[in-house]
Amino acid sequence: MDAVSTRDFLLEALSASAILMVNASRLAEELILWSTSEFGYLELDDLFTSTSSIMPQKKNPDTAELVRGKTGTVFGSLVAALAIVKALPMSYNRDLQEATPNLWRGISTTRGAVRILAGAVSSAKFNKERLEAASGAGFSTATELADSLVRRTRIPFRNAHQIVGALAAKREVPTIRDLDEVAERIAGFRPSERGFGKKELEAALDPKENVAVRSRIGGPAPEETGRMVADRRKRIEENGCLIEEMKGRVDRALAALREMR
Repeated sequence: MDAVSTRDFLLEALSASAILMVNASRLAEELILWSTSEFGYLELDDLFTSTSSIMPQKKNPDTAELVRGKTGTVFGSLVAALAIVKALPMSYNRDLQEATPNLWRGISTTRGAVRILAGAVSSAKFNKERLEAASGAGFSTATELADSLVRRTRIPFRNAHQIVGALAAKREVPTIRDLDEVAERIAGFRPSERGFGKKELEAALDPKENVAVRSRIGGPAPEETGRMVADRRKRIEENGCLIEEMKGRVDRALAALREMR
């Protein structure tokens, strides 16, 4: 009875689609935000935008906005399916016919969103100069400066945090002299006398170095991101082989059923 009444596979497929769409929507939001004139980090290809109906010079990120909106559609498909099966007794019930269209709608919408985003990202033009200029804004390298102080001078992170916080309050790029003065006042030592000189300070304040040193698993360092991309591609290939194998089983089962007629 349970075998003909359960629709866990349907709910699991829609749940996976909904989770995927959450991430797709977040990416779409980034594309929308980063393509605004205020950010100017990227420009979406004309194929994935439309002109404003009132402003001739304006490009609207329509496809990204639709992906963001379609996320709600997939959520709705999942919730509708859950509501349909929530109180059904064991064995087959005709109510389940209402659940199936939600599966097709959710899967179809998710596949379309993924294809749209893949095209939008691959064809987008990123403004590297603007991105690089923004990477160090707002003392974004403060954490690495504190970490570098800990690694080089062996002081507790609490002290390093206080030192860098005091430097940040000055709202200007710190020099080694600034660092020595603040560290001496707060922690009673001069970093330059413990092997933390101008070279180390410049490296700690360099956004590119900040990224490069974070090479642990899941970090943003180029070699680590390259490893993760290669790993995900391998998984996709493996999953593709698994799907083809499952399709083969289904095809063979259907062929066997036809022979029984």
